[in-house]
Amino acid sequence: MDLSTAEIVCLGNELLIGVTTNTNATFIGEQLTKLGIEVRRITCIRDDLDLAVEFFHELFQREPDIIIVSGGLGPTYDDIQMEVLSKATNIELVKTSKALEQIEKYYSSRNLSLTEEREKMAYLPSNALVFDNNVGSAPGCHFEYNGMNIYCLPGVPTEMKDIMTRHIIPKLKEVNNEELIEKKFQIFGCVESQLAPYINDLKNEYMNLYIKSHPAYKDKQGIVIHISGVGSEIKTQVEDAISKLREYFKNNFPNTKIIDLEE
Repeated sequence: MDLSTAEIVCLGNELLIGVTTNTNATFIGEQLTKLGIEVRRITCIRDDLDLAVEFFHELFQREPDIIIVSGGLGPTYDDIQMEVLSKATNIELVKTSKALEQIEKYYSSRNLSLTEEREKMAYLPSNALVFDNNVGSAPGCHFEYNGMNIYCLPGVPTEMKDIMTRHIIPKLKEVNNEELIEKKFQIFGCVESQLAPYINDLKNEYMNLYIKSHPAYKDKQGIVIHISGVGSEIKTQVEDAISKLREYFKNNFPNTKIIDLEE
């Protein structure tokens, strides 16, 4: 099955110098995966206009179906997401009345005036659909470029999640109807290297499934195995693969303990 493809781009020096952990990419990647969208790259870029434009030119050559950009929508000098995308796509930025209305409302409710820097956030691509922001001042948006869907988000995690949850996820659900079928379980009583040969054989048998083992991160005990795939017809394959894996443990590691994890 050919899945929709996506790339996630996060703008901000703070992500590259160890000041801020990139939780936005983790959240966005997880949400896209749950929708049955294949995330192919996550990239962090400095707040550097020329560097970022060069990167987007390279990205556009890969032609992902979906591009989600986070960070750089605020009022400060280094908030350059819109300028970067305008220069990379040759799409003009225009003052958008819906965005301006939201920005005015946000600052008015805090007894603050609309400065030139704040008004800057209302300049969006001329073909953009505006997404209101219920948490902060900067609107998000969606526009198309050469068949690619570009979604623009603020970098503040609470604002990003608000727009992602209320606007982008519902919009993506309209065109991505295949759900992710995923099962996870934790195994105690063996080490990952013992499982590797059989995991490889199982992956070769079920080419349409994602099958991955890794050490448990939270309690640092046991091995976690993920088995997942996209589409209604995949559910049977996931169940069959799990059944075979359990049988393998029973025959080769009778003392192992298996715990099903929440999906």
